[in-house]
Amino acid sequence: MINWNWKKVVLCLVAIGFAVALRWMAVDAGTRSPGATYSQFLNEVRQGKVDMVTIAPGNSGANPATYRTKDGNTSRTVLPTDYRDAIAAMQGGSVNIEIQDTSSGLQRMLLNAIPFLILLGIWLFMMGKLRSCTRIA
Repeated sequence: MINWNWKKVVLCLVAIGFAVALRWMAVDAGTRSPGATYSQFLNEVRQGKVDMVTIAPGNSGANPATYRTKDGNTSRTVLPTDYRDAIAAMQGGSVNIEIQDTSSGLQRMLLNAIPFLILLGIWLFMMGKLRSCTRIA
């Protein structure tokens, strides 16, 4: 049986968590579709080109939105905090609107917890080093 030191296990878990988080962010960044300005988005809605819009309320006031045109292309835009004009235009153009709930989601919770887990791992590692230094003195 391998004699693992708990500090090594914590450090390995932190390193694995960090690698998974980096990989997840890289995959997410690579799959993003090209963006459109808010004006371009409104013009496409008013011209009847937009089929479906998914709005994910943001924390910073801006609301990221992904939309699909009737020809199948997907694009992203950012809606302002007060996007009543966009909603009115989408309703007038019979656009299917989906507003996502950002309060749930295991991925968001894990992503928010990763920095704290890394700090916890570093703290535990440093406390172990400090404890071993005090034994020598």
